[in-house]
Amino acid sequence: MAGLWLYLRRRVDGVADDAVAVPYGSNGKTIFIVFAVVSLVEAGLLWLIDFGLVADLLLLVLGVYSVLLIFGIYAGTVVRPHVISSRELRVRYSSFYDVRIPRENVVSLRNLKESHEPAKTRAFRDGTWLSHDNYYETNLVAELREPITVTRPLGRTESVRVVKFTADDPEAAVEAYERLAVS
Repeated sequence: MAGLWLYLRRRVDGVADDAVAVPYGSNGKTIFIVFAVVSLVEAGLLWLIDFGLVADLLLLVLGVYSVLLIFGIYAGTVVRPHVISSRELRVRYSSFYDVRIPRENVVSLRNLKESHEPAKTRAFRDGTWLSHDNYYETNLVAELREPITVTRPLGRTESVRVVKFTADDPEAAVEAYERLAVS
C-alpha cells in the first residue's frame, strides 16, 4: 500500500540527486490491469450470491482489498525503480526486495537479452541470481568481483556472483552506468 500511496503522490523512492532511475515495470502493466479487472468481476459475482449480509460485506471488503493490493504491487514497480549511482547499483522489485551492490564490486554491467525456463528462474544455480524477470526474460547482466549475499522475497539467502535483471531501456541503463563510473 505504501507503493500505491507514493504513486498517487507522484513520488519516487530511493533515487538520490546524483542517481539515475532505471524503470522496469512497463511490460507488466497490462497483466496487473487484467488481474484487477478479474478481481473486480469476481467480487461482483460473489455479491450476486446471497451468503448473508455479513459474508457479503466481508467478500466485498476482500474484493476491494485484492484490487488495491494488485494496483499497489504495480505502483511499487513504478515508484521503486532500479537505481544506478556512483556509489551503488540497486536492483529492486516493488517492495519485495532491494539488493544494493557497491560499485567497487561491479566488474561490468552489460545489455544481454536472455530467455529463461520457468524451472530455472525459480532456482539459484551456478552463482547466478535472476531478479524478477518479465515473461522469463532478462536484459541486463551485472558481473561481480566478489559474491554478495542476497535475501530472496521469502527470506532465504543465497550467495551470488552474477545478477540478471530487466529494465525497460537497457541501453540507457548501461550508458548511465558508464557515465557514473567510479573514479
